[in-house]
Amino acid sequence: MKKRSKIIISLITLSIMALSFVGCAKTEEEIVKTDISFVAPNGVPSTAISKMIKENIQVDKKYNINYSIENTADTLAASVMKGEPDIAIVPSNLAAQAYNKGLGYKLVGTTGFGALYLISTEGEIDIESLSGKEVYNIGNGLTPDIVFKALLKELNINDVTYSYVGGATELAPAILGGKAKYAVVPEPALTTILSKNQDIKVIGSLNDIWKEKFNSENGFPQASLIIKEDLISNDNKFVKELLKEVESSINWVNENKKDAATFSVDNGSQVDVNILEKSIENSNITFVPSQDNKEDYINYFKILEAENAKSIGEKVPDEEFFYEG
Repeated sequence: MKKRSKIIISLITLSIMALSFVGCAKTEEEIVKTDISFVAPNGVPSTAISKMIKENIQVDKKYNINYSIENTADTLAASVMKGEPDIAIVPSNLAAQAYNKGLGYKLVGTTGFGALYLISTEGEIDIESLSGKEVYNIGNGLTPDIVFKALLKELNINDVTYSYVGGATELAPAILGGKAKYAVVPEPALTTILSKNQDIKVIGSLNDIWKEKFNSENGFPQASLIIKEDLISNDNKFVKELLKEVESSINWVNENKKDAATFSVDNGSQVDVNILEKSIENSNITFVPSQDNKEDYINYFKILEAENAKSIGEKVPDEEFFYEG
């Protein structure tokens, strides 16, 4: 009798446990995840979060972050100026444009400072010696062009001839083929070019020259992380956790260059993995929260406004642009 009672009690207990598990499973199924889009341009910005993309890092079970990489500056700009992505890494001037247009984005941090370099096929010279020369660059009115022109203006060099190509993939052949003797080159194109012709000289880092000429601690913030205001106001805890993941990814990239290069190729980069690994050293991939870097941004935007006000949406963004955490 006692044995039978024990069996009955055991069966009842198992039934209760089974029902509990079913209930738990049902609860998990009932959680409706909100899709969030996180867009980064191909190149240094997507390398900065290569670990997050490769491992599909999800910050909170309430959300499903969909990572994507835009291959051209034009498609990235078009998407952001339509207010499509919830989260994006963009050129800093594009972040200002989106804010000034009222698209509801806030600047939450920098993921990379200037990764632009001035090179010469004509031996070692300094930037002041570019007077009267033809310099090739990427895209009239884009960040490399605006930054370079602002530096030349500060140096009182006003007789440089500017020639433009559509992107870094067009810039490299122009330099290696002898068509371009002087050029502003981004990473990882710089490392690619130097690996094929070691006689090409680096005149200098535009970021280092910027630090010197404009008394800037970090240089110019080239890549910025923006997030929709609605997402920040609805779930600031999620945003804080996301920023921790972004910073963690960037730290990992700088400490694990070879793996980061492999991840970037796995994520869709067309650059050779060995070139990518070497280029990270000069890519200035760094995370700085917006509240810690506000002065650099304001000064940068003021310089861009003087050079080309349209590039930032006609005016320097106000204090509301910056996420305070």
